[in-house]
Amino acid sequence: MKKAMAMVLVVGLMAICLGVCADVAGQPRGKGFPLSEEEMQPYEEIPFEVDNFAKIEKGMSQKQVLELLGKPIKITKEHRRRNRWTVHYFYPDGYVVNFKNGLVVGKEQKETSD
Repeated sequence: MKKAMAMVLVVGLMAICLGVCADVAGQPRGKGFPLSEEEMQPYEEIPFEVDNFAKIEKGMSQKQVLELLGKPIKITKEHRRRNRWTVHYFYPDGYVVNFKNGLVVGKEQKETSD
C-alpha cells in the first residue's frame, strides 16, 4: 500500500515538473494564449467585410473570428496574471475585436484619424 501511494506521489510530482518545464521551455500556452503567425496563415486570404463583423458574438473563439473576418491588420497581446491573456484584433476602418482568455468579450468601431 505504501509503495502504491509513493508511486502515485512520484508520478504526480513528475507531471507537475513537466508542466513547469514546458513553461520554462518557451511554451507558456496558458488559457487563451494568442494564436501564432503560423496558426493565422490559413486566414490571410479571407477579406474583411463589415457584414461579417456584425456576426461576431461574445464567447466566440479566435479561430471562429478569423474564419469570418480573416487575419487582422494589427494584433496587440497583453499577458495577465496567472498566465492569462487579453488580445485585440484590429481590422480596417477602426473595427476591433477584444478577447479575454481566448474568447470574444466585445467588439467596437474606433474612430480613425484619416
